[in-house]
Amino acid sequence: MRRLALLLSVVSTGCLVTAPPGDEVIGTYAMSASGATRACELDEVTGADFSFEAVLTRDSASDRAWVTLGTWPGEGTFDGQTLTRVREAGRIFTACSECTTTVVETIAVAVLSRSQADALGGQCPEAPLDGGVPVPSGDAGVTGPQQTSRGFDAVRLCGELTTRVVAAGLSDGGACDAKCDGCTVRYQLRGDRR
Repeated sequence: MRRLALLLSVVSTGCLVTAPPGDEVIGTYAMSASGATRACELDEVTGADFSFEAVLTRDSASDRAWVTLGTWPGEGTFDGQTLTRVREAGRIFTACSECTTTVVETIAVAVLSRSQADALGGQCPEAPLDGGVPVPSGDAGVTGPQQTSRGFDAVRLCGELTTRVVAAGLSDGGACDAKCDGCTVRYQLRGDRR
């Protein structure tokens, strides 16, 4: 639960909306963050598995895209296969209360069409952000994520969520304790369309 609270602290720095921005809905996904690798000494930043719901939308005339968690959208980019969103927010940690710290959270996911997901046997590939996704190929029957007459063809998300704590220093200009800077947790991220 503490990890989810950390995620929401970054999310809540956006603007409250009633409908996600953009002119095209990619989909609503049940997300799971698991298998964390953790390099951190801060108690509030755990590596516990957690889940959440995300709505992905885009501007069809550009590379602008949004990941909306609850009613808080975070803007990112979508290149036609990969959606990336980076958010930053100030955060105070118990062990670093005198230090100015920022949480930088990055969501990077390969957006898989039904034919790409089928080609992978319904599983996320080993390296979804680095060549693991089947390339669209007309003769192999694999298409990329795209708008169709039945909505946006994007049934699965595969990628990672990375949280990193960055220390800016003490209010008097001094350096923060080393454990207050560089704390990183990286999760495997999977989303299944609802």
